Amino acid sequence: MKEIVEEVISIDEEGNLQTLSNEGMDFSYRHSRFKEKQDIIIGAKLQLEKGNAEEIKAKMDTYKKAREEKQPTNMPSAGSTFKRGTNYISAQLIDQAGLKGYQIGGAEVSKKHAGFIVNTGNATADDILELIDYVIKVVYEKFGKILELEVEVIGE
Repeated sequence: MKEIVEEVISIDEEGNLQTLSNEGMDFSYRHSRFKEKQDIIIGAKLQLEKGNAEEIKAKMDTYKKAREEKQPTNMPSAGSTFKRGTNYISAQLIDQAGLKGYQIGGAEVSKKHAGFIVNTGNATADDILELIDYVIKVVYEKFGKILELEVEVIGE
């Protein structure tokens, strides 16, 4: 997004409308100023490049196919649950810990990609949070690595 966002329109916590330039977004890897703020993004101006429609469609199809092959796109989830570590891949450690398919209630460590917690149909927020805590505990006990969340937990 850093490369294409020209400006963002948001509402801050006091209800004030603000327009921020790309430079004001504090973009870095998986980060922008909105990670720390409770502002609500209501619009964005993007600078896109014109391209060949067939080439763009082919690239989109390639990316979609790769996601479908590697990720549990057929099941509800919040996306990748754990961040990649600086010297390890979280999903590999979870897999090596034997946790693929492990369930608490309706929450499951995806059998397709261990970095995803999926809802098998009736997971509660408590099921998901309990499973996340369990995965973090087991990986730490087995490998001494502290997994960090990719998803953000908000509320109680």
